[in-house]
Amino acid sequence: MKKLISAVLLSMLGACSTTQYPMPYSAPPGLVGNRPPGPIARVTDVQTTRETGRESDRWIGTIRGGFGNPLKHIEADRPVSDVVRIAIDEALGARGWLARQDPRVEVLVTIREFDANRFARLEATAAIELALRERSSGRILWRETERVYNVTGSVMALDGGVFASTEELHALMVRTMNEAINKLLDRPGFAAALLQAAQPGM
Repeated sequence: MKKLISAVLLSMLGACSTTQYPMPYSAPPGLVGNRPPGPIARVTDVQTTRETGRESDRWIGTIRGGFGNPLKHIEADRPVSDVVRIAIDEALGARGWLARQDPRVEVLVTIREFDANRFARLEATAAIELALRERSSGRILWRETERVYNVTGSVMALDGGVFASTEELHALMVRTMNEAINKLLDRPGFAAALLQAAQPGM
């Protein structure tokens, strides 16, 4: 009973805590590395155009109370632009495509959505646009966007509000980010554009 009273008082006072987490990249199971054409690409520019979370470059999610009031925030341990840049470079490296110096292909990133939320259920969204630009000519070889939306839990859950786990919301956001990145890099057009850039005379 004391725990419940404390929770109600905390909610009424509008207190809000913030917890920071790392945002690690994870390759999909069974990923084949050392793919042709080898080390050729690297992230050279990251832009962030997201509306939700634009007030803080590290914010990634919020747990809300019964009236929609924010109770807990989760942040990345570095700016979201750095999180995504590092994750995409690691994804390139896992496939054998990361050029640590002087890439022939520059990967341009635009983060359009990157946020997580819990009211009753847990929700996370990542919308990322990638463009491949040939460094020597400035020509855009390929450009596509992937949007991943994940939702888990039940609207009848009793472990929400101040009792909700920030770890669960963080884990969902990490999974959503990785899904978006892996889907982009594993599209046939992505590898085809790298192969095109690797051709002699290109």
